[in-house]
Amino acid sequence: MRFSIQFLSFFVIQSESDKETDTNKRYKHYKTLDHYDYEDSEIKSFLDEEFTRIGKRKADVNPDTAAAPTKIGRFVMEPGQEPESNPNYNLFQRLRVATNKEQFHYACDDVLRSYMDTSAVRGGAFIVAAAKINELFDEPFVFVLKCDFESKIARISDERSLISKVDMAISARNIKSIQYPHMPEEGMLEPYELKIHQASHARYFEDFLKYVSYEKSKPEIVNDQVLGLVQEYMERKWSGDGTGSEGGYAADGGAGAMPGMAAGPEAGWPADFGTGADAAGGQAAYEAIRERDPSSGSDYGAPGYDASGYGDDGSQGGDAYGGAYGGGQGGGYGGGAGGLSRAARGSGSWAQEAREFELWAAGDKRQLQEKWTHEDVMGATAHIVEYQPDLELKFKADDIAVRAKMSDYGDSIHIARMNGKYVLLIEADGLHFEKGMSPIELLHPEDIEQVLARMRGRPRPGH
Repeated sequence: MRFSIQFLSFFVIQSESDKETDTNKRYKHYKTLDHYDYEDSEIKSFLDEEFTRIGKRKADVNPDTAAAPTKIGRFVMEPGQEPESNPNYNLFQRLRVATNKEQFHYACDDVLRSYMDTSAVRGGAFIVAAAKINELFDEPFVFVLKCDFESKIARISDERSLISKVDMAISARNIKSIQYPHMPEEGMLEPYELKIHQASHARYFEDFLKYVSYEKSKPEIVNDQVLGLVQEYMERKWSGDGTGSEGGYAADGGAGAMPGMAAGPEAGWPADFGTGADAAGGQAAYEAIRERDPSSGSDYGAPGYDASGYGDDGSQGGDAYGGAYGGGQGGGYGGGAGGLSRAARGSGSWAQEAREFELWAAGDKRQLQEKWTHEDVMGATAHIVEYQPDLELKFKADDIAVRAKMSDYGDSIHIARMNGKYVLLIEADGLHFEKGMSPIELLHPEDIEQVLARMRGRPRPGH
């Protein structure tokens, strides 16, 4: 993959200090090159490999972490609007259609002035280039590169002073980049997507491109799915008379129950559940329940809240209990959650359980909640891994770290209780050891019944 540079503009951003908070920043245009100027310049050897590296760098639309250094952004467009309604899209299009150095320089100047308005801009080289892959496309790619000045860079000088400081030094090692359009595979273009790379905690280009959106990371998607399943569980459990009939989660959103669970009153659903709109599950079932109990979408009814949904402290019910599960009023547990009866919403037990789930969801380090059965968890994980089969499962049993796939739960990973402690069972065809040897590698394993009998025979803590 070789890019042929059509135009390249080189700017330098300077500030009176190296601090990101320095607001007294200015920039200077050094030079704009065309194809022939670039081929004869020193910057060619500095950047040629970088363009290829940027072009080949892979990125997922849904990255593995929210802090992934490389992301795919998409220009925001309102329904029915053309892409030209997006200011960021227009910036890049002007760069692509420039036919001479002057036009390209003016378009680059617009990009840089927009970049200078963002926070945490550091001094460095700002480079904008239009480049083609002549074998594949007639239209050029646009590359926006930022090389921050490197601090404490020196060169060897002489025997007397030993070294001398190098001012305004830049390195290709930490280049931040934007490539437009995104090329997911060689020969394939996404005209409304761009690829951003910035291995830094400061999200320079995300601030710069205000009209570009990014899909959620895989952990964020899983979090949303789990919270959605929790909301369904709460609606099932508390949709009856407010006594909290035990009902688990069904992956079909209401059309059927989990193994070991009924889909009728014993699962917390109305007696005539399973007929008419209910049978469709999902939103249709939700609307059917609201028709049976029109009040389910109005008064909050939770202790400490009046009919308007405001608590004694001025907070809204949706914010207190529903914020994490539906976005405040009208969503989640507190904001008129669909499927919850008036009796349920007036129940202190419901409010307590909703609060427990909210605290659990907000925690960075969480404990086993012991609320769902094994069958409930199996149904929920099956619902999630159906769309993301490679999702990781990571947790700690005291100081022992476990790393597997979510789909391994119930298959090769099992969690149980014995003598007041958690027991983790892992099935495997083989055990592999690395580096330092240990006597454990010489073990001839006992039958599991012998191990369990020995564990049962141990004295319980405190006895």
